[in-house]
Amino acid sequence: MKKLSFFILALCSATGSLQAQDLATIIHMSDKHKAAININDIDSITVANAADVAADLFITNESKWKGKRIGFLGNSITEFGEYVKAYQELTGCNAMNYGVSATHMAKIDASTSNAFETRYRSMPSTLDMVIVFGGTNDFGHSNTADFGEFSDGASNKYTFYAGLHRLFKGLWTRYRGKPVVIMTPIHHGTEIDTPEYKVNSDGTITEGVNAKTGKTFRQYVNAIKEVAAYYSFIVLDAYSYSGLSPMAEGTSRYYFRDGLHLNERGGERLARWMYPQLELVYDMFY
Repeated sequence: MKKLSFFILALCSATGSLQAQDLATIIHMSDKHKAAININDIDSITVANAADVAADLFITNESKWKGKRIGFLGNSITEFGEYVKAYQELTGCNAMNYGVSATHMAKIDASTSNAFETRYRSMPSTLDMVIVFGGTNDFGHSNTADFGEFSDGASNKYTFYAGLHRLFKGLWTRYRGKPVVIMTPIHHGTEIDTPEYKVNSDGTITEGVNAKTGKTFRQYVNAIKEVAAYYSFIVLDAYSYSGLSPMAEGTSRYYFRDGLHLNERGGERLARWMYPQLELVYDMFY
């Protein structure tokens, strides 16, 4: 068979590099169908540095998660499914969506039945990986649990910290020996009771605080990281590093359908950001 030569544009940053051994297939995503070319049929690859990655072109090995069952536990951002669908298309995994709109990670009181810390029990114990993506509503809703403190532990207190402990302890027990990945919540705008930030007319920024707890969104995100570290869970810090910020894009709606929920492009952005990190997670456990 005659081997092929490829000139690949816009696949690495201006200062980055591309490792040929990392290439196995070329996947064209514009029509949502994978057109793959085996690396063994490629004779040479020339890479031109570029600042941006083309939205419709992605290079990757065949995912290690292909055919594996992954549970996505979340709120409306998960339920609407933009990033879940995109990740399933990228990897070929069996994505199981356990997102429920307007739900919190922590129970507000004894009557709360749909918090993450309760709903995880309905997920199959045979899942190959669990991804937990929440916290936005715990901060954003005025009707929410008290914030509490790390030392609340997995007690019967109705605080955000205690709810995180109960959730993470339960996941650690239910999925012992399997990857449980905690993804910090992404930034949000004004489509919720409490905006994360307000950009004032003079360009200054006011950080929002929850009316009940007096805490900022950053404090909620840090609490998630703190409790996840206690259980030694892997954390994907989408809050800090995913490139998704509705405040930065303003009204352009490039990645967001509103000030909170991802559009299709935003779902693809988040899924592609998750992809290489979760490939490494597979190697840690399987």
